Amino acid sequence: MKKLLISLCAALAIAGCGKEDENTIKIGAVLPMTGPNAAFGIAMRAGMETAIEDKTNTKYKYKIIYEDGQQLAAKSVSAAQKLASADRVKVFVSTTTGVGHAIAPVADNANVLNLNATFDTESVEPMGKYSFFQGASIETRNEISIRALQKNKVKSMAIIAVNVGISCPGVTALAEQLNKTGIKTTVDCFNPGERDFKFVADKYKNVDAYYVSAFPPESEILLRQLYAMGVDRNRIYGSGFDFGQDTELFQGVNVIAETLGREGFFNRIHEKYNLKNQKFASVAYDLVSLAIDAFEAVGPDNMDAVYDYIRQHATRECMSGTCKLLPNGFIVNEAEWRTYKDGKPVVFEK
Repeated sequence: MKKLLISLCAALAIAGCGKEDENTIKIGAVLPMTGPNAAFGIAMRAGMETAIEDKTNTKYKYKIIYEDGQQLAAKSVSAAQKLASADRVKVFVSTTTGVGHAIAPVADNANVLNLNATFDTESVEPMGKYSFFQGASIETRNEISIRALQKNKVKSMAIIAVNVGISCPGVTALAEQLNKTGIKTTVDCFNPGERDFKFVADKYKNVDAYYVSAFPPESEILLRQLYAMGVDRNRIYGSGFDFGQDTELFQGVNVIAETLGREGFFNRIHEKYNLKNQKFASVAYDLVSLAIDAFEAVGPDNMDAVYDYIRQHATRECMSGTCKLLPNGFIVNEAEWRTYKDGKPVVFEK
């Protein structure tokens, strides 16, 4: 009798699990949760969970399963394979173009939606069959940058950029445009691992402004060396260095990035998760919200229908401002220039 009861309980438990799985759509987050790029993953996690929180009275339940890809292609691919085969997720969410492209074949083979938060040129190649990526494009950033620099009456500028991905090519294109407007601009690119920027910074000591396009830890070292030279913080512009939680380091510096979100989104994330830096939080919110809308409309069993729904609805008013879908699957959202005062961002140019 005891064995019979145990068997019956086990059978009921299995049946219950099956019912729960049938009604639960799993989202696999391949994010850098540890290491130098952890700020990406932490902020995106907050954005994703807030998106699910905001979707009420849904047909399906939504569960996020996190894997730490550490922003490395090989680790991210292994994480995606595990999420697809063992966890049977319907969606991958990742960040940066390189990781998005790396896991796209896994998504295609497993019929999984591949969503990526990034920034790139508007002509970037499509990632995969079921892939969408979102961010403020290089073209969008450069357009706003020119307007902000002209407004601030900058006449000469030195751009110092890390030679990784599109950082150096992106600012080189910006420099070409700035020179055409009469803002004399020079570009100096350095390789990852560089620690001494004194020579480069001193070479351009007479310019009106510096533009830094780099990531921690190099960006933090470069900023400190500029400060040590006596460069006023309001003369420093750039992107990439605002990833960490130490907002004191870039207090008063001018940062260009995707918008922090509408409707008090920044304060909401800040209060709930204590995040001063919310890099890609609003983008992650948009991508997950769009995926949930698609699953609610057409169900999770036909990925072609999910893909078609997203293509039809990706151009919209989103948390990141106005979102516009390009033919290659790049959803371009708004960017803005902001500085930091008292540990919080203040927007000065959109």
